[in-house]
Amino acid sequence: MVERAAAEQLHKYLADNKLLPRNQSAYLKYHSTETALLRVWSDILMAADVRQVTLQGLVDLSAAFDCVYHSVLLQRLISFGLKGTVLDWICCFLSDRTQQIAYCLMFSLSSTAFRKAL
Repeated sequence: MVERAAAEQLHKYLADNKLLPRNQSAYLKYHSTETALLRVWSDILMAADVRQVTLQGLVDLSAAFDCVYHSVLLQRLISFGLKGTVLDWICCFLSDRTQQIAYCLMFSLSSTAFRKAL
């Protein structure tokens, strides 16, 4: 519950200060994979209309978010103007986290996934 409220406030801050990429589709209301696909398709058709060649490269980044360096993420948030209590809360949230896998009532050993972020 707290995470959702924090995410909504952070998103509002980034949107209000025009810090989100113009073509951002993820995590936006009324935007989806379909929205992004339609935008790409439209760009391809517009390029074809003026006889331009289109090249598209696709990369699966689904596992990349498990590899985000939290110190880099926090530095980026600082560069966006986050500071004080908000930054401390996010830093605390990212620090000293552990992870565990549960499957069919069996649990893996708990392992430290992330150390102190800053």
